[in-house]
Amino acid sequence: MDREWHQTSFWMGSQLEPEYSLPCPHGRTGHGLPKGKRLLSISKRTDIPAFYLPWLLERIEIGWVDVPNPMLTRALLKIVADHVPDAYPGRPGRIAGRRKLDWAFSNAPWPEEKDAQVARLTTHVSLRSQDILGVVWWSKNYAVYLRCADRIDRYWKDIPQHFHFTINPRRDDLQWLEPDVPPLNEAIRQLQELARLARDRGRRSAGGDGLPITWRYDPLVFWYEGEEPKSSWDSEFFEQMCSVCREIGITTCVTSIVDHYKKFLRRMRIYQPGRVLREPGRQEIQQIARSMVSIARRYGITVQTCAESVEKGFADLDISAASCIDRCSLVGSSRVSAASDRRFATRTACGCHQHIDIGDYEWQECGYACIYCYANPNHRYYASKH
Repeated sequence: MDREWHQTSFWMGSQLEPEYSLPCPHGRTGHGLPKGKRLLSISKRTDIPAFYLPWLLERIEIGWVDVPNPMLTRALLKIVADHVPDAYPGRPGRIAGRRKLDWAFSNAPWPEEKDAQVARLTTHVSLRSQDILGVVWWSKNYAVYLRCADRIDRYWKDIPQHFHFTINPRRDDLQWLEPDVPPLNEAIRQLQELARLARDRGRRSAGGDGLPITWRYDPLVFWYEGEEPKSSWDSEFFEQMCSVCREIGITTCVTSIVDHYKKFLRRMRIYQPGRVLREPGRQEIQQIARSMVSIARRYGITVQTCAESVEKGFADLDISAASCIDRCSLVGSSRVSAASDRRFATRTACGCHQHIDIGDYEWQECGYACIYCYANPNHRYYASKH
């Protein structure tokens, strides 16, 4: 297949088939080109709204992005290191390396036979509005998004969108869990502004029962300091946030129990030697859950859990399993697909509908240093390789 690509013919409405006009390994090989509209997740893997929105706007304008498969990144890193060494991942929050990687996909600096391999190591995602069923955003800081909302709407104005906003307690004794996130008053300001924008644009869930915004108190962390059991559950904070959500018009809170990923355990041993993680018992979880439900009901808030197994005990109470990426809520369709993560042994309780996440772990490391994060591999706070 001829590797030459003519940008003008593609963007000016050429009659060429997409696989012959897209300037990427998938377009050059015809491998893995998407069919039909997709739900986009932006992003469970990194905080794109906080750190990579300028890059995303560039890609939206271009109309597509190739996303590294997180399970196959090592092989892609080898190809990049051999042929485009300056496209290697840099510091968290920096987008120069990712831009160079995108350039490499378009300009094919590797031998032609590598194109098929790179196409298998990445997923091609169209960012054109006609190819998107809905968009689900995830962030702990929507300040940049709020400044760029009008630009995003130039491209995606009529696309259903949902926003997950994680706001956990900001007490001084809990700062080690999330040392870099915005202060609580700023997070609440952003939540209020996000709700105002949603109202101004007429955005509601497909069922019409609330704003397309979910507050996440997520995750709950449990540990020992000496012999004393501790946790990040804070009933006063929870009630404060429920009151804020009621005033704004947000009706859902999603929570979960932290998973003890290997990265998390290593970081705790190295950087928090005075604290030891623990698994909460069923009785402790149910006590917290009862408090959540009791407080939330007073403010008209529904509590849901994200990817929690039945054994944890939430199902015994008035707490349902969340579908954090919910096709029904976005577009009102009763035709839904299975949860996208159910093929992973550790995500069998995930209720999300099938989607594609456009973030990646290596080239788009999150700029925050949340110690419990499963995704962030080499944040400056945790510089030792692990």
